[in-house]
Amino acid sequence: MLDGYINKITLGDCLVVLKRFPDNCIDLIITDPPYGVNFENGNYDDSSDTVFNQYEEWLTEFARVLKQNHHIYIFIPTLEVDKWIRGVKEVFNFNNLIATQVFQTNRTSSIKNNFTFDLQLIIFASKEKAMKFNKADWVPTSNSWLRDKRNPNPKKYTYQYPSFISPKIERSNVKPNKEYKLLHPNEKNPNLIKYFIEMSCNPDEVILDPFCGSGSTAIAAWEVDRRFIMIEKNLDYYKSTNQRIKRLSNQKKISQFLK
Repeated sequence: MLDGYINKITLGDCLVVLKRFPDNCIDLIITDPPYGVNFENGNYDDSSDTVFNQYEEWLTEFARVLKQNHHIYIFIPTLEVDKWIRGVKEVFNFNNLIATQVFQTNRTSSIKNNFTFDLQLIIFASKEKAMKFNKADWVPTSNSWLRDKRNPNPKKYTYQYPSFISPKIERSNVKPNKEYKLLHPNEKNPNLIKYFIEMSCNPDEVILDPFCGSGSTAIAAWEVDRRFIMIEKNLDYYKSTNQRIKRLSNQKKISQFLK
């Protein structure tokens, strides 16, 4: 029943599209939904009323389609962290809160009466008890421990994953420059998402992002040879993400992703 959605971006409301999916069909969910913090953007509704009137239904559908013991990562806002964790706990096993740093913007760096909002929070949860992580090569072992005589089996990577991911490893968002213009105001870093995929999903398994946006999850999945299902409600983001995937198809053989 998923064949028509695999390795494609579907235009539509995720609550409508996911109703067509069978139970327990998705191996991993990674998503960055609207936060409900009244961020002013004409391309999607981030109002508190809209988001928090729907988010429980979103989470319930995510739990229905996710396989038992499999993982979900949800990017969430600092100011509404209590609501998101409470909602997740209703239908998932809440495992941890991950924090990464973002590239500063003029808006957050000019705050005079508060600490800056320079962290991106990510909920790590699972359907019932979480299955074990795969070993993913992204947290380097310190040079001192690699050389330490007490270390009987030196390994380049630790396979111990921190709940705060240092900006020396990756940041959560993408910083525009002269060569790259953002496709989405909250565009996430595919390299960071790729680590989550490698830890929580095996080759040829299916990753779902029901709020596709700029397609960062699709790009990350493609780079590590996983299949994906992307859903996007906004027509402009849908079109730009399709174009992004097609451009990358010229750099790597991904014919299996673009049928």
